[in-house]
Parts: sequence; structure tokens; C-alpha cells
Amino acid sequence: MRDNFSTATVSKLAERAAYVCSHPTCNRLTIGPDQACTDRSIKTGEAAHICAASSNGPRYDMSQTTAERKSINNAIWLCATCSDLIDKNNGLGYEASELRKWKRDHETLIKDCLEGGKRMIFGMIQGGQLKTELKIAERIVHILEDKGCLYMDYLQEDPTFVADSLKELRVSLSAIRAEVDSISPLSVIIQSIIAACRYYMNNTSTNPDIKELNYSLGAVRKIIGLNLNQLLSNYDIPVNDNLSSLLPKS
Repeated sequence: MRDNFSTATVSKLAERAAYVCSHPTCNRLTIGPDQACTDRSIKTGEAAHICAASSNGPRYDMSQTTAERKSINNAIWLCATCSDLIDKNNGLGYEASELRKWKRDHETLIKDCLEGGKRMIFGMIQGGQLKTELKIAERIVHILEDKGCLYMDYLQEDPTFVADSLKELRVSLSAIRAEVDSISPLSVIIQSIIAACRYYMNNTSTNPDIKELNYSLGAVRKIIGLNLNQLLSNYDIPVNDNLSSLLPKS
């Protein structure tokens, strides 16, 4: 018998993940409009079990109670592809501790960097203000394009250079932030990216192995991609292919 999640648990998990896949290197959105019905949406994400819902399943933990298996603490929000991926070969490629890190990093960054209350101001900004800040937005894009740590293959990354690069990014954006109105959408975007950089530096080992680098840097890249997507929706700015790879996919 499977210990499945309740409907309420699935809904709350999806909300906590902002309907974005929690896999650190996946930037897939898991909700969108139903083209056939204008008053409905389509959800493509899944509440995956960190430890299996039944015996012989991936990462089954016999010490868990039924309540623990059904708990939101044992759930991670993933797109359908990543949900299948973590359970291949009975889950041997993905330990429960890794999935918990994915979830912890993703939810923390979503909370700290994409707070809904701050995003509400986007709809109240006048067009004139957007025009005056276009040059600043372009500078931000150019700075991001210059940071190879945001899009280079993980195997080519040097952890020390990554940390230094994110520190430089934080410093550069902090200086630019002083030029922007505090209630501007651009200010919200800048604060969010700064927070993501800070999270990486505070929660990543000094000399991480390739797996930790992949997970930690991947989570930061995803948050920056979500912010970049918001920036491009407000400011008409071209971006190169490398930076475009960070944008969320439907």
C-alpha cells in the first residue's frame, strides 16, 4: 500500500516551489494556461517522494511512519521529467540527502529572492519610469553576460573562481542599486540577485565537490534566470544565447 500525499499537501508543496521544478539545473515552469479553456490552467509538475511511498520503492526508509511518508517534509516538487529521473534504477543515483538539499535551496531562494509582496509593485510602475531605467537595465544584462559562472559547463568551473565571480556580481549590483528608485521593479530584481549570490556564499563549502557545486550554483542560476525573465518583460533588451539559457522554460 502506498502512502500518498494528500491533495492539500501537493498544492502547498507546489506553491512553496512557486511552481518551478526544484531540480537545481532545471528551470522548467510547471504551470501554464490551458489553451483549450480560458478559465483553466495546466499543471505539469509532480509531488515526488524523497523516501519511497511503499516498500521496495526508491530510497525507501523503513524507519519512517506512515505520517512521515505522507508529510510535506518527505515531498519535493519536480517537473515530470525530473520526477522520473530521480527514480531511475530504483533511485540509486539520487540519495535522500541530495533531494533534501535541492528542496531546501530551492524553497529558501524562492522565499528570499522572489517574495510575492515585493513583486506586486511591478504592475504599478509607470512607463516613463521604465524608460529612464532602461540604460541601467542594459548595464545589468551586460554584467550578467560577462559572468561565465552563470552559464559555463559545471565541469569547467573552478569553485574558487565561482565564489569570487558571484562576490564581484554582488558588489557590482549593490553599487548599481544606489542609482535606482527603491520602489522600482529594477530594484526588486537587483535585490533578488544579490540575495541569491549571498545565499551561495553562505551555504556552499569553500571547496565544494562537483556535485555540491552543481546543486548550489544551479539553484542560483535558476533564480537569476527567473529574475532575468522578469527584467526582459519590463525592458526591451536583447540578450546573448548564453544568458538566454537561464530563462525559464514552459
